[in-house]
Amino acid sequence: MSTPYRVGFCISGNGRLFREAAFHAAQLGIEPALVVAERKASLDLENFCLDRLIPFVRMETASRQEFDEKLCSTCIDAHLDLLSLTFDKIVSTTLIRHYAGRVINVHPALLPAHKGMNAMQQVVDGGVRFTGATIHEADEEKDHGAIIAQCVLSLRFRETAESIGRRMFPLLNLMYLQVLSWYAQGRVSKDPQNRIWVRDAVYGETPISPALEEGFCI
Repeated sequence: MSTPYRVGFCISGNGRLFREAAFHAAQLGIEPALVVAERKASLDLENFCLDRLIPFVRMETASRQEFDEKLCSTCIDAHLDLLSLTFDKIVSTTLIRHYAGRVINVHPALLPAHKGMNAMQQVVDGGVRFTGATIHEADEEKDHGAIIAQCVLSLRFRETAESIGRRMFPLLNLMYLQVLSWYAQGRVSKDPQNRIWVRDAVYGETPISPALEEGFCI
């Protein structure tokens, strides 16, 4: 019997992507092994995790140093195979180094453009015609690291950050779940130029690249 692929989730908001991953964990081949919620994250996340026997920690620390220390110890002690960030906080270099190559971050824009906070508002203010979302490997620089997958969304007249977010979520959700599945299957690797590729995946398609696997349906 194979060992479950243990995924930890660091969450700042409602945790919609995590919840979808938890609902479909068996299909994805993962075990949700830890949820770390920022103080402002949705209050019902704890009960959601309790109902599913997923270890849950809410970060109530007072200082940045205490936050970093608690986050590091909590995630490292969980012995994860992958750590997924939908997090407004920058995680410490200690944690990034411990899980080097096994930390992924979700960013609501097409990196390397529109880095940082309020990315969707940056998109609106910049007047671009296309945006999207990026899942990339987190490294020691902010919104940096090798890109794993991206999805593309064309902007409409009088688009807002909120409307972009609503329209983007279905694409991002499918892309995110597919990426978790690829990691669990051991198909993600780097080339000598430090670029990430998924073995046997189809590149160059839209609106998601690499494309969803044939038959992948959540």
